[in-house]
Amino acid sequence: MNETAPMDATPVIRCEGLAKTYAEGALNTPVFNALDLTVHKRETVAILGASGAGKSTLLHLLGGLDVPTSGEVFVAGHRMNGLSDAERGRLRNRSLGFVYQFHHLLPEFTALENVMMPVLLGGAEVVAARQRASDLLESVGLGHRLGHKPGELSGGERQRAAVARALVNTPACVLGDEPTGNLDEKTASIVFDLMLSLNREQGTSLVLVTHDRRLARRLDRVMELHEGKLRELQPHEV
Repeated sequence: MNETAPMDATPVIRCEGLAKTYAEGALNTPVFNALDLTVHKRETVAILGASGAGKSTLLHLLGGLDVPTSGEVFVAGHRMNGLSDAERGRLRNRSLGFVYQFHHLLPEFTALENVMMPVLLGGAEVVAARQRASDLLESVGLGHRLGHKPGELSGGERQRAAVARALVNTPACVLGDEPTGNLDEKTASIVFDLMLSLNREQGTSLVLVTHDRRLARRLDRVMELHEGKLRELQPHEV
């Protein structure tokens, strides 16, 4: 693991007593209960856990894509539970970036248009959005593919475009859900290196759900979600 990242007074993400239970008819299925987590500015955190442990659920709660059964989530100092859907959406677009195992690029738009979209949603002018998206695509090695649609890009190129889209608004934190899980080992390593490099350059934090301990070791902290509990692993345990 890396040296501990410098801490900022206000955490980029903090959750307290976070719990999630899914109800299906009369059956309640708890995923986890009373989780606490703090992520500071520029800090990188890996979350390990077996399939079905609730890693993706936790990430969705931290990103405001789902609401907890109980507990609180704060993003950049804002209490997510106290915001309207519209306010939560604006905070998400401004403060968070998302990268998933599958790129989720819109197939009818070019790489440039896909990356521009979060900037336009934030209210920027088209010219500024185009310039910002072009610069970031250039930095991920796709400057020559701006006009290509996702179907015309390789798997690694699509994921690099997704990384650019996640970082285009310079978010406080990027949330990654197995972002290299659908790539071959070599391409996965390239995309992961790119994510770390861009995060450092932009000063953003990173919370990464992964099953790959080799990748997890390269982050500042490694947490494990097991049987509804979240605990920090020591270096020898990773």
